[in-house]
Amino acid sequence: MPPAYRFLDQWVVRAPIDRVYDTIGDALGYKRWWTDFVIRATGDEAPPEVGKKNELLVKACLPYQVNFGLEVVEVERPRRILSRLSKHFDGSGEWTLEEKDGTTTATLDWRPSVNHALIRYLTPVLRPLFRSNHNWSMRHGERQIREYLGFAD
Repeated sequence: MPPAYRFLDQWVVRAPIDRVYDTIGDALGYKRWWTDFVIRATGDEAPPEVGKKNELLVKACLPYQVNFGLEVVEVERPRRILSRLSKHFDGSGEWTLEEKDGTTTATLDWRPSVNHALIRYLTPVLRPLFRSNHNWSMRHGERQIREYLGFAD
């Protein structure tokens, strides 16, 4: 069985829930704002709907790239997007969003199993480094979505 990870990340964005949902739900748009992470995004256009698919080629601070597919399996606009992962990862990614006083908290529950040969091979030794790489990309994503929506802190 491939090595599995679980990441639980939260972005706090001073923007209405609909704007945050529309931005997170537009995987093709990631290359416009999540520039530290997304190299290429292809597939179906927004909005997220069951059966729509996208593919992302991404990088973080470590010197490798990963390719993963996202297939939307459940949506509850503007509160939830659940996707199935493919390519270098299997598993799921689920965004849940909540708004309070004009601020949206977007939580990603990312549960990938690794198919990427190098990461799978090195996970027993380098799991903390791979976690750090994920955390770097998510910190940059939070900063960049805030800037993109015009609500940078």
